[in-house]
Amino acid sequence: MVSMPSTRVVVASDQAIYRLGLSSLVISLENTQLIGEAQSATEAIQLCEMAQPDIVLVDLRQMLEFGRELAKRIHSHCPKVKVILMLRPEIEDQVQEELELLPVYYFSRDVSEEEFKAALLQILQLPLRSDETPDVSPSVFHHQEEELGEDMLAFGQRANQSRYEGLLTRELNMAGKIQLDILPEESPNIPGWEIAAGLEAAHEISGDFYDFIPLTEKKLGVVVADVTDKGMGAALFMALSSSLVRTYAVRFPTLPAICLSAVSNRLLADTRGGMFVTALYGVLEPHTGRFVFANAGHPPGFLISNWRRKEAVEPLRPTGMALGVSDQARWKQRIVRMSPGDLLILYTDGITEAQNSNGEFYGGDRLLDAALSMTGASASEVYRALLEDVHQFIGHYKRQDDIALVVIRRVE
Repeated sequence: MVSMPSTRVVVASDQAIYRLGLSSLVISLENTQLIGEAQSATEAIQLCEMAQPDIVLVDLRQMLEFGRELAKRIHSHCPKVKVILMLRPEIEDQVQEELELLPVYYFSRDVSEEEFKAALLQILQLPLRSDETPDVSPSVFHHQEEELGEDMLAFGQRANQSRYEGLLTRELNMAGKIQLDILPEESPNIPGWEIAAGLEAAHEISGDFYDFIPLTEKKLGVVVADVTDKGMGAALFMALSSSLVRTYAVRFPTLPAICLSAVSNRLLADTRGGMFVTALYGVLEPHTGRFVFANAGHPPGFLISNWRRKEAVEPLRPTGMALGVSDQARWKQRIVRMSPGDLLILYTDGITEAQNSNGEFYGGDRLLDAALSMTGASASEVYRALLEDVHQFIGHYKRQDDIALVVIRRVE
């Protein structure tokens, strides 16, 4: 039996105690070899040039410049080496935009030992970027209904049509009930916060879903997602996607980007139907107000800090492509902070792409205008008002897409 080659790791930190701790964790991983330690950027570069490791793990305890310089120089001298930065939580949101421009992976130093090991193994499995890598720039996928031709059914099948439709209706009703069982029965009750959420399916079954996932240290995972298809296949894909998000959210309780990467890899490995899913997944820290998120090609959520000015709204834009599209895809994670009175709105494109009889789209601007008109209202009141405004806009025109909506408000 041929053994797999070991993953070669260099640990770099300007603090001896943290070099020792990271080295111990690396040594404890199966099929992983610690090949050196560095206390400066120069030492790390020398190790990379001499030993050609697979990964350089950098702990940023004190010197942020140390990590910046190291990442740039390693990428210049050893482009095949993956660099992982471990950041202090208090600087993570300050440097996230700069780090997104660097060829690095990064996560917070407050991860548990179990999560650290799982995240490192997940990154090890990701293929290296190359010039041939497909374009994975963030984009929002828009869904479009396929029109059914009238010649879909042969004339000779009409005798069995009624019985077939009855069986199909029963199966769709059963699938719809299973889907409802997957969705949360009620919104979480968190002191100092208000949460309202729901889903309206356009047909018997839905490809949209949302979920609330209890995590460690009283954190809450929040996901809103949309499968890019319709019908029974989309419903089954939705059930699989929902289950995978829950599984990996618990495994990576502070790393939304790694969670989505793991979900996407499993979808690619376990399905062959060509479907994919857009998703916005974030971790809410009620005690700090931080919302750490990654957006996989999903319509941007909105953080409304000043309810009277649309210019003050912060969109939670895509940080990578949809899940289940490419094994080369990557996701960045970002951080926003919610202060008392702030409102967070997450939704699927069944809202913004809702059409009226004139063919006009509801759109993101109207969604924001409706939210901004509800100054000081509770999360439940905002939720009901937004849905009511969508329905008034559509009028008697038949809705073609599902709607999922989550409204979160920090009270204190």
